[in-house]
Amino acid sequence: MRRLLGFIIIMCISLYLSACTYERGILLFNTESITSENVLHNQKIFHPGQRIYYLFIAPKKMNNEFIRVQIFKMTDKAPLGGNEVLRTKDYRLMLDERYYHTDYFTLYQTGRYVMQVFAHNDFQHPLALNDFYIK
Repeated sequence: MRRLLGFIIIMCISLYLSACTYERGILLFNTESITSENVLHNQKIFHPGQRIYYLFIAPKKMNNEFIRVQIFKMTDKAPLGGNEVLRTKDYRLMLDERYYHTDYFTLYQTGRYVMQVFAHNDFQHPLALNDFYIK
């Protein structure tokens, strides 16, 4: 656990020192529960019904008590520009989780998906976003 937190702190420092104009965090996906040994084994392709574990690393310490995780599907059949929101869930962050959040979810339909994480005081600019595929 200490190694994972050390890695998260290093990633946050590197994000802080980068020359990005818009601060964004990192979203990593895996088929196994994310640990310090497999945190760099990011995956993008999953099978239907398979658990998708994710790790969100914030760009800086979050002062908010809640974050919102949203998953939507990129499709031509949706009326709003090809995006169909599948799930939205709010998570309460504990005091020791102000730099990261980890959990898992399961999807059963094939396609391209996008996950984004928002601070609860700004739903216009995501803290992090990443895409993945169910094939």
